[in-house]
Amino acid sequence: MLLCAVGVLFLSNMSQQVEGMVLIASLAGLGMVMMSPFPIALFFEWARKQN
Repeated sequence: MLLCAVGVLFLSNMSQQVEGMVLIASLAGLGMVMMSPFPIALFFEWARKQN
């Protein structure tokens, strides 16, 4: 979703309109939220192995 937002931002004129801005912000936000748990889970897994 984050890559879709970047693609829409740079490859179209939608970012010039309010609807495009909302779409880009929504896609970027959802993409980052969906990505964020994975690095945290990797950190916890690494921390458990350290004990």
